Amino acid sequence: MSSAGRGDLSGLARRNFLVVWWSTFITSVGMMGFLPFIPLYVEELGVVDEDALRVWSGVIVGAAPLLAALMAPLWGAFSDRLGRKLMIMRANMAIVLFVGAMGFVTSPWQMLALRLGQGVFSGFIAPAMTLVSVSTPANRQARTAANLQMALMAGGIVGPIMGGAIADAFSYSTVFVVCSGLSVLATLLVWGFVTEPQAAEESSPKQVHAFGLLRSILRDMAMFLKHPVLRVVLAGAFAVRFGASLLDPLLALWVETRSGFDLNRLEAVTGMVFGAQALATLLFTPVWGRIGDRLGNRRLLAICAAGAGLAYLGQRVVDDVTLLTILRFVSGAFVAGIVPAAFSAAARNSPVEKRGAAQGLTFSAVVLARATAPVSGGLLGAAFGLGPLFVLAALLMFVTSAMALRSSSETSHQESGDQPTRR
Repeated sequence: MSSAGRGDLSGLARRNFLVVWWSTFITSVGMMGFLPFIPLYVEELGVVDEDALRVWSGVIVGAAPLLAALMAPLWGAFSDRLGRKLMIMRANMAIVLFVGAMGFVTSPWQMLALRLGQGVFSGFIAPAMTLVSVSTPANRQARTAANLQMALMAGGIVGPIMGGAIADAFSYSTVFVVCSGLSVLATLLVWGFVTEPQAAEESSPKQVHAFGLLRSILRDMAMFLKHPVLRVVLAGAFAVRFGASLLDPLLALWVETRSGFDLNRLEAVTGMVFGAQALATLLFTPVWGRIGDRLGNRRLLAICAAGAGLAYLGQRVVDDVTLLTILRFVSGAFVAGIVPAAFSAAARNSPVEKRGAAQGLTFSAVVLARATAPVSGGLLGAAFGLGPLFVLAALLMFVTSAMALRSSSETSHQESGDQPTRR
C-alpha cells in the first residue's frame, strides 16, 4: 500500500506543509501586529471627536475582512487555474504593498482606501489551505486544516504583543513597516521552498481569457453550493460562527449583570471571560482535527454544534461569573471543531483541480459570519435585550447539528468521501 493510502505524508507534502505553516504564521503575526492599534493611529491622523473616532475605527477595521470574505471564492478559483503557490505569493506581496503604505498615510480616508485594497487583493488563506490539502491523504484533511488554523491563531497572539512593543519603542508607522517586512519574509519562504504538486500545474491553462475564466469560476461556485455535503457544511459553519460571535461586542454588558466579582474589576473580569473561549479554541482545534478524520466532517459538525448550543444555553441561565467563564471555555472547545470540519469537507468533497474554489467559499462563510454577527448582535440586543441572543445562538447551533446528522445519515452509503477512513 502506498504512503498516501496509509495516511502518511510524503517528504514533499511534509515540506510544503511546514513551509506554508510558517509562512501563514509569519503573515498572521504581521496582519495582527497593527490591528489593535488602529483606533490610536486614527486619532494620531487627526480624528479627535470621540464618536467620529469610533465610527472611523470600526469602518477601517472591518473593511478588509469583509472584502476579503467576498473575494475569497474568486481568488480560490484563480489559484486552481494559475497555481496555488503563485496566489499565496500574490497575496503576501499585496500585504507588503498596502500595509507598508499605511505607515505613511496622512488622513483616515487614505487609511480606509489601503484597507479596502488589502481586503480585495490579500486573500492568502484559501490558496494556502488548498496547496497543502492537494498532497494530503483524505484521512488527514481535518487535522491538516486544524494545524493551519493553529498557525493563524498563534500569529494572532504573537502579533499584538510584537506590535505593542514596537509602537512603544518607536512609532505606529514603524509597526506597519515591520509588519510589511514580515510578509516579504513569508513570500520568500514560499517562493524558495514550496514545490507545487504537478497535478495543480497541469490544470492551469496556458492562456487565460478574462470573461471565459469568470464564467468558469461562477459555474464552479454554483456547483459547490449545490453539492449536498458542502451545502450543509457551509451553511452550518456560517450559522455556528454567526451565533458564537453575536455577543462578542456586548459581552461586557452581560458580565456587568452577573454576580461573584467586584464591579471595580469589570474590565479585567470581562477580559478573563472573553479570553476563556479564545483559549479553549486554541487548545482544542488540533484535537478536533484528529477526531474529525475518524468521525467524518458532518458528524464532527453535528457534535460540535450541539455541544456549543448547550454551552450557550447555559451561559444564558447562570448568574455567577465563574460559571459563566467555565461555560465560555466549554463553548470555545466545541466551536473549535467547526472550522477544521468545514475546510476538511471542502477538501474531501471537491476535485483537486477545483479545490481552491471550494476552500474559498469555506473561508467566505466563516469570515462573513464573524463580520456580520457583531452588527446583528448590537441591533438585536438593543431591540430585545441580551438574554435572547444566547437563545438565538443556541437555536442556530441545534439546527445546524440536526441538519448535519440528517445529511450524514441520508448519504452515508452513497458518498464515502466524508466518512471516516478505516485503517
